Amino acid sequence: MIKVGLIGCGKISSVQISAFEAIEDAKIVAACDLSEENLNSVCKRTGANGYTDYKELIEKEDIDLAVISLPHFLHGEATCFAAEHKVNVFLEKPMGISVEDCEKMIEVCKINDVMLWVGHPHCYHPAYMRAKELIDSGELGKPVSFSETRNDDYFEDSRPRWFLKKELSGGGIMMNLGVHCLDKMKFLSGSEIEDIYGQVHIREGYDCEDSVQAFVRMKNGFTGTINLIGHTAAYMNPVAVYLTKGEIRIASNGVVEYCGVDGVFKSEKCGNSGMPLQIKEVVKTLKNGSKKAGITGEYGLGIIRAIKRLYGED
Repeated sequence: MIKVGLIGCGKISSVQISAFEAIEDAKIVAACDLSEENLNSVCKRTGANGYTDYKELIEKEDIDLAVISLPHFLHGEATCFAAEHKVNVFLEKPMGISVEDCEKMIEVCKINDVMLWVGHPHCYHPAYMRAKELIDSGELGKPVSFSETRNDDYFEDSRPRWFLKKELSGGGIMMNLGVHCLDKMKFLSGSEIEDIYGQVHIREGYDCEDSVQAFVRMKNGFTGTINLIGHTAAYMNPVAVYLTKGEIRIASNGVVEYCGVDGVFKSEKCGNSGMPLQIKEVVKTLKNGSKKAGITGEYGLGIIRAIKRLYGED
């Protein structure tokens, strides 16, 4: 049995809990949050022991895996503390608020021989896995470029205010949502990020961005455009991959459409959540006695490095 400590019981914890509930060989035995309401809700659902201090949880509980979903500025501190106590880590994206932060996490986890797995779920997302199958089959030709647009009211009142302070979040819409765009590009292209540049718009009265237009070039020549618009409530999130003999479109509801040179689209409903499959793979890896993560710290670092370059900080 893989014993899990849930460090952070915010919005994403519901998806995480559902994923662990579906796995026979895993159980959430402890949870931590500063919000009494959030913590009580999670403990009631899971039967976990509750804590308001994650360090106390790690020191007192015999856990195999710490699932860390704290404000971004705490990722490095919490990951290193868990590693130094020989606890494996599943860390929610973005990995950290700086390149140095991420590099330290990787080093400390290696020194203590624990697994560091970063929560970039699109490699496990059924729709993107199907798109990757189509790309790798070659039936639509060679992949050329990628495009993603996401409209979302990023500064909505319901968003916790720490997200909108760069010293706590590491950045705005690109750091929180753009990480998914870069994750998709890495996965679909099978390559690393070579360069990124574009325009970042800082929201008046804040020190982080509400919108971004970026151009990304991968090392294998695959290119992409990312458009994140965070000042509208009209949500949309179309993604497209263009190939020499066709096109693939992935919708946020998990529908994949694709066509060849005839221009006739076929449609498949594939599913729209990768986290359950990613967490299942994390547990399987630990059960097999391996400390090798599927989505490594180095993978997460590559995405943070690109975002910092776009910000002009690297």
